Amino acid sequence: MSYSGSSKKIRRIIADKARAQINESKDSAFLAELNFADWDAAFDHLNDRYWSGSLSKIPVSTESTRKARLGWFGHAGYIKLSNNKGLSPKEMLGVLLHEMCHHAVHEKYGHGQANGRGGRVIGHGKEWKSEMRRVGYLGKITRFSGRERFI
Repeated sequence: MSYSGSSKKIRRIIADKARAQINESKDSAFLAELNFADWDAAFDHLNDRYWSGSLSKIPVSTESTRKARLGWFGHAGYIKLSNNKGLSPKEMLGVLLHEMCHHAVHEKYGHGQANGRGGRVIGHGKEWKSEMRRVGYLGKITRFSGRERFI
């Protein structure tokens, strides 16, 4: 059965609303358990929840930066969160999850490697967007998606 573009869009909106309701109830219980002062512990919680603990452990730190970015994943094996952008702990948790999706894609495919479809794995490419969708991000996913996940 084929659907027109508008039918697909409507189905996606309905599915996203249903997922949002499910995520909201799961997230409220999850957030109650977290200590936002320890970002390494937050990494462990998210790793257990979304990857069943399969991601390799990498350090998570905060840093003041003048750049516009809210966080970044280093291919050398670290995640940094920007602590001077006025984000709430919940928003920073969303940024951490965004960066962990980069980490998951890097572990699965490597960076810049062939993706098997004639292209290359890039930072905010199809593989990363698919991982973001898998962990519960809704709506249009762009390189700016992140902080809104848990708010």
